[in-house]
Amino acid sequence: MRGTLVANVATPVAIAALANGALAAFGLLRPESERWPAFAPPGHTIGAIWVVLFVAMGVARWSLLRSREATANSSVRVLDVLIVMCLAYPFYTHVIGGHAIELVGNVATFALAVWLALRVRRDRAATMLVATVALWIAFATVLVAELVRLNGWS
Repeated sequence: MRGTLVANVATPVAIAALANGALAAFGLLRPESERWPAFAPPGHTIGAIWVVLFVAMGVARWSLLRSREATANSSVRVLDVLIVMCLAYPFYTHVIGGHAIELVGNVATFALAVWLALRVRRDRAATMLVATVALWIAFATVLVAELVRLNGWS
């Protein structure tokens, strides 16, 4: 996945679509029976946001690959880990379940995204795109904390 912008964007988006489609097809998505906070976006909006975030990470990856910075290759590997962590989110939230796991996953993903955004700060595009992921994960963490308040640690 070294080459084109299209390849760097399409690969994580396609994997996310296939993985989430498989979870839905096998009935592994958690039912939406919990009480949700008023500020929670609808499920389809959350899905659309994730598509945009995977596109953003793909563009950031492409931008880093084009960089001549000494740390660019290792930053791409870190970004690949961030992409995998984001791809794993539906599995540990819906298949394994439990808000404690969600919170741990969110905090780890947020920390990695912030660290990566700081690491690639010379590439403004990559920094902004990765920071967008961090902002969304921060919001998701607040959302999970509110779910715990409303529903307990289920």
